[in-house]
Amino acid sequence: MRFHFLLTNHFRYGCFRIEDICVPIATGLGELGHTVTYGFDDDVPPWPAVNLLVENFNNPAVVDQMERLKAGPQRYCFGVVGHEDIADAGMFDNPSFPNRRRNLERALTLVDFGWTIVPCDYGAMPGGERVRFLEYGYAPGLRADSSLPRDIDVLFYGELGDRRLPLFNALMSRGLKVEASFGLLPAFFAQDLIDRAKIVADIGRTDGLRFLTPTRICAALQRGATVMSEQIDGSPLAKLYRYTAPVTIADFVETAVVVVQSGRAPEIGQKAREIFAVETSMAANLLRAMDLPVFTELAAT
Repeated sequence: MRFHFLLTNHFRYGCFRIEDICVPIATGLGELGHTVTYGFDDDVPPWPAVNLLVENFNNPAVVDQMERLKAGPQRYCFGVVGHEDIADAGMFDNPSFPNRRRNLERALTLVDFGWTIVPCDYGAMPGGERVRFLEYGYAPGLRADSSLPRDIDVLFYGELGDRRLPLFNALMSRGLKVEASFGLLPAFFAQDLIDRAKIVADIGRTDGLRFLTPTRICAALQRGATVMSEQIDGSPLAKLYRYTAPVTIADFVETAVVVVQSGRAPEIGQKAREIFAVETSMAANLLRAMDLPVFTELAAT
């Protein structure tokens, strides 16, 4: 099959923000023997290609386009990739994104399937019955064994914000070398930072979040970094704690200092990656998420 990421709803520079969403999916699909392409605007291949849209439909243009194409004489297949908790008011009831939920609801009535990378419940939305939870896992094609020295003690992978900045400053005050990726770096730069990091911090951007960030965790694990994840998740995503060091906001700084000073961070990260590689598979997870009628029909085609 051909899977085509249609990224019209993401501005070009902003596509750096969704690399960790798209690349593991593309890599897993490639390992299953599928073809993956990317496009914008009117680059929408018809059936039997599968057009994948990464959620964030605050601008209705791409949903309008889907609606027009679905009403036309030619058949199109669309899938949406959800990556945020739909119960998160900071994302879906935010005055800065007033149309995000409304257009997601419209899109779900038009798509042939959906994958959500956080296990929130889409069942109350029209079309939600076609949404499946897609777990992220190990992909051999993303494994990286860098020879770079791990000379960054702690890396905050993503924007700092009001909740992470005090932790950043506290680690700096303890004499640690601390960096942040700030979310909009191209892959070669972000990957360099991970390859040099002893610890990658997976701390929620705000209080009250329900889920871990599987994209961040998996990106760091694939590159052999030690991940320290905040203990917030009781969902199926909590299995990722097996490959990370669970921490609370209160004990994060002290735990990071101890791990760095022990000199064992590289060893811990490598061991966690090997367990992750044995116990998980991005390709197998994609196969499970493709247990939908549309994929049976596509396979026959």
